[in-house]
Amino acid sequence: MKAAVIVALVCVLGASAEPEAQHYKPAYKPESHEPHYPKPYGEHAYPAHPEKYPAAYPEKYPTAYPAAYPEKYPAAYPPKYPAAYPAYKYCDPKAAPKCAENTTNTVCLTDEEYPTYEIKYAIDYDPLVLKKYADVADQSADDLVDGISKAQEEAFDYSFYNGKQFDQGNWVGGEGFICPSDVAYSRPLRAQNVEGEWRVIVQDVAYYTQTQRVETCLFPEAACRTLAPCFHSKCVQKYVYHRMLSMDPCDTYKGLFIDTYKLPSACSCHIPVKA
Repeated sequence: MKAAVIVALVCVLGASAEPEAQHYKPAYKPESHEPHYPKPYGEHAYPAHPEKYPAAYPEKYPTAYPAAYPEKYPAAYPPKYPAAYPAYKYCDPKAAPKCAENTTNTVCLTDEEYPTYEIKYAIDYDPLVLKKYADVADQSADDLVDGISKAQEEAFDYSFYNGKQFDQGNWVGGEGFICPSDVAYSRPLRAQNVEGEWRVIVQDVAYYTQTQRVETCLFPEAACRTLAPCFHSKCVQKYVYHRMLSMDPCDTYKGLFIDTYKLPSACSCHIPVKA
């Protein structure tokens, strides 16, 4: 009996002599920066909640890392993808178009940027275009100036006159108007309306034309030709309002409409009241 008790005591004392060998060794060390995945779950420990553990799965959950994938997520990089963010360009209807830049012209007879396609499209899809449009394409002095033919008006020459009343050119010269003027039967492509806004004029598209007689003073405010200085005469520019079928270049969705323009119509001699 004594031997058995001694053996039991030795076994108990021997077991308590090695306590560290029986302690649980932690699977994750705090000093380590590598994530630990318990073996029962493997690499799929957190598949249901990737938003909670994005750092652990950059290759499987790239949506959490747009900065690392610019080729897949261009919206995260606007500087590199300007096409996705087009800048809004304001169109000023009162700004002079390219055909009138650096001039005081209110009418353009030539226009490199004329929107032919847009005008044709508007004509094709406007059921009232024939009611809005009107023009006399063949105009001349034969119809618009009494007593003067087209050939006569085209032959007027004012090269001898320079606008100075006391020069010889004021008293000589052939047939013509007392106030020299430039007459043109023009077809404007762009013009500034009475409100100061530029419009595109329907012109030479799908056989539609809008012809205007324009008469501009060659020497405005100059003395009238052949009149004595005692009359204190001067040439003044006259205007007339014209209505033409137009389009707003800043808003083509308006379609075609009638707009009003102020164009030079005559150069007349004015004699003021004697003081």
